[in-house]
Amino acid sequence: MAARNSDQALEQKSLYLRVRATHFLRERLNDPSMATDQATLASILMLAQVDMCSGDCIEFETHLKAAVAILRGRHNEQSVNRYYFEQRLVWLDLISSTSSARAPNFTVKEINMALHRHSNADGREWSYDVFPCPIDLFEMLVDVTMLYKSHPNRDDPTEKELEHVDYMMGRLRKWESRRTLSGSRKHMVEGWRFGIMVYLAQLFPTTSKTVQRSHLTSQVLHHAKLIHPVSSWSYSLLWPIFQAGVALDSGQLLEKDCIRSRLKQAYEAVGCSHFRNAADTLELVWEKRTNGDLAANGSYGRTIMLA
Repeated sequence: MAARNSDQALEQKSLYLRVRATHFLRERLNDPSMATDQATLASILMLAQVDMCSGDCIEFETHLKAAVAILRGRHNEQSVNRYYFEQRLVWLDLISSTSSARAPNFTVKEINMALHRHSNADGREWSYDVFPCPIDLFEMLVDVTMLYKSHPNRDDPTEKELEHVDYMMGRLRKWESRRTLSGSRKHMVEGWRFGIMVYLAQLFPTTSKTVQRSHLTSQVLHHAKLIHPVSSWSYSLLWPIFQAGVALDSGQLLEKDCIRSRLKQAYEAVGCSHFRNAADTLELVWEKRTNGDLAANGSYGRTIMLA
C-alpha cells in the first residue's frame, strides 16, 4: 500500500516493523527450543515474501539460507504444515535463482523430496498457494535451471548436455496435464509450459535450431491475454511473461507494450514493487538487445522475484 500510494510515512513504518520482526526472528533462532519449530519457518517465509514485495530483496537471500539450515536440521517437525512451508521456500529459492547468477540453495535431492511429500492414486497434488504450475512442469524447470547452473562453462555446453536440452524441450512440447483444465487455469498452466520453453531456449540458444523462439513468446502472450489482467491468475503468470519479455526481438513493439501494460496493472492493483522492478529490468534488457550487448545468461544484476 505504501508503494502503491507513494506514502513515505507508511513506507518508513513498514520498514521499522520489518526490522523489528527480523530482530525477534533472530531471538527465536538463538533459542534451541524454538529455532526449528513451524512458527519459525512461517516467520521466515513471511519475511522473505515481504522483502520480495518491497522490491529491494535486501534480506531475501539471508532468509532463504536460514530456512534451508532449519529444514536440514535433524529435529525439525514432520507435519503437513511444515511441508507447505518447505515447498513454498523451495519454490521461492528456485524462482529467484532463475534471474540471478547463483544456484539454488536447495539441492536437487532436497527439492525432489519436498515435491514428493503428497501423492494419491490420481497422482501428485499441489496447491496454487504454493506454486502456480503443476509439479511436472516445476520439475522440468528445476532440471533446466540445475543443468545450466551446474555447468562450469555455461556458454559452451557439451554435446551430451545439448542432447539433454533437446530432450527437455521435447518433453515440454509434448507435456499435457493429467487433469482436464479449462478457463483461466488452463491458460495459466499453458503459459507456464511455454514460459519454461522460452527460458530453456534463452539459456541454450542452440535450441533455436529446433524451435522458433518467437513462436514460444507469442504463445505465452496469447494465453496471458485470455486471462483478466487484474486477477490472481494473471499475477501467477508474470514469471513466464517476464521470460517472454527477455526473449523479444527489437522490433516486437506491440508485444513489449503488452508486457509493460501487464506489469503496470499488477503494480497498480497490488502495490508490490517487484512488479515495477521487473518492468524496469525489461527496459534495460530491451535497450541492451538493441545495442547488441545482451548476454542471455539469466542474470540481470538484481533479483527479479515474480513468484
